[in-house]
Amino acid sequence: MSLLLACAPTLILTRILGWHPIDLPETLVWGALWLIWRGYQGLYPGYGRSPQTELRLHVVGTLQVAGVQLAAALAIQRLTPTPPSALVLWALLLVTALTMRYALRSLLIRWGQYGRPISVIGAGHTAELAIAHLCQHPAYGLNPVYAYDDNPELQGRHVRGVPVIGPIELALTMPRTQQALISIPGARAETQRRLVNGIYSAFPLTWVIPDLFGVPNQGLQTHSIGAIASLEIRNNLRSLRSRLVKRILDLLCAIVCTVLALPLLLIIAVAIRLESKGPVIYKAYRLGRYGQPFPCYKFRSMHEDAEQRLESLLKECPELRHEYETFHKLKQDPRVTRIGGLLRMTSLDELPQLWNVLMGQMSLVGPRPYLPRESQKIGHAIDTILRVRPGMTGYWQVNDRSESTFEQRVDMDQFYIANWSPWLDLVILLQTVRVVVRGMGAY
Repeated sequence: MSLLLACAPTLILTRILGWHPIDLPETLVWGALWLIWRGYQGLYPGYGRSPQTELRLHVVGTLQVAGVQLAAALAIQRLTPTPPSALVLWALLLVTALTMRYALRSLLIRWGQYGRPISVIGAGHTAELAIAHLCQHPAYGLNPVYAYDDNPELQGRHVRGVPVIGPIELALTMPRTQQALISIPGARAETQRRLVNGIYSAFPLTWVIPDLFGVPNQGLQTHSIGAIASLEIRNNLRSLRSRLVKRILDLLCAIVCTVLALPLLLIIAVAIRLESKGPVIYKAYRLGRYGQPFPCYKFRSMHEDAEQRLESLLKECPELRHEYETFHKLKQDPRVTRIGGLLRMTSLDELPQLWNVLMGQMSLVGPRPYLPRESQKIGHAIDTILRVRPGMTGYWQVNDRSESTFEQRVDMDQFYIANWSPWLDLVILLQTVRVVVRGMGAY
């Protein structure tokens, strides 16, 4: 389906621009090879893969097949120029295939037809966290249906809606699913070894949560040192090459976005001036890389006497004071103008920060820009967070956004920094579009 969707506009462009038409039978053959290669990569069905791993396999796999096809065409045609239609087709396929994948998966999840049942070995704290994450993110395709634990007090209970149906021995003798997730990281090494070997024999596919809670987990690579298993953990943002790649992507995207958004920027500026007095751009100082304060720009979304209104309101209402101290913002904020409320709901008030990105003060994706007075509240994480540029969007914005507490935001910023990759940035940017369109948690 995605191949047909890519072919249709390609054929239209071919006729309009007079390009050499694509060969449909040849295109179908390469399309079949593309599907086979994706299957080999594990994208069908792709259960258990993180969003960034899935995106990386999709993009890299498509470019690999496209490269082989174009190389073959050059060889057969004796180095004659490759038809532009072929390049357009593969570029469109990158978009249509990903869009169709997300759309079809959403429908299957809604109909309850996506994923495979999985048994969870263990019902402790780590198992509960794993079950909660899998239930909240059904796109992983791992659906916990049973749990096992040797603790008699847990048997017969439910962990995030999943029943603990008996001891671990029951899972070994009477497995009810084809896959198992072992989540007993606190067990002794010998117990872990015997348990893994037993579950491995009883279930065709086994997942293991190691005793490495809190360690960077995105992009881990397994290796063998003799008969010893080892994990390779990379700190990507410590790499000069990675930081250079991130900066180049920031510049390219910021330039394109600024040019495309110019008409919208002018319309917003006029609307702000017509509604209320005061400057169009609001400037507030935030902590930048290495703790250097910088002017962070936004479209003004509040009245000029905003602080006086806030102080008066917080004195009159203790409940709102508690809300402000917890989230550092209010859902019903009297300081916000009507235009400002719309800008905040759609996050358009942050468009001027593209200038901050161009100036090297911010990144498109990164930790939230913190106020200088929040440095003490950040605590021990401040050295990690101030090691990178703050971002226009970030990991916490696309997860809990305005619903998370200050401490949770700090934790999510640390997770992003420890697990950064270009693919994680691309996933966050895609998810930001979804969050902004739906207006999820924005105020």
